[in-house]
Amino acid sequence: MTAPDIEEKPYKIVFEGKGCIGAGRCAEVSGNWEMSLETGLANPKSHYIDEDELEEDLEAARVCPAKNGDGVIHIIDRRTGDELQP
Repeated sequence: MTAPDIEEKPYKIVFEGKGCIGAGRCAEVSGNWEMSLETGLANPKSHYIDEDELEEDLEAARVCPAKNGDGVIHIIDRRTGDELQP
């Protein structure tokens, strides 16, 4: 899969799926997240998001109870390489 243009989708979600505990809180607060009926775990529908989607995905990272270290949902500004803090 080729990444979309940075101008179009300036943020990238890095999801550490192995740390997901299947609580579903991310899917409750963000339309970008869904729960798999097959695995019982969450997945982002898109790993690349724009400004309009950013706040919901930051909230998904905030409410995720799987806080192994720095959490399992990371949002990176592709323009700077910096991780945004939820």
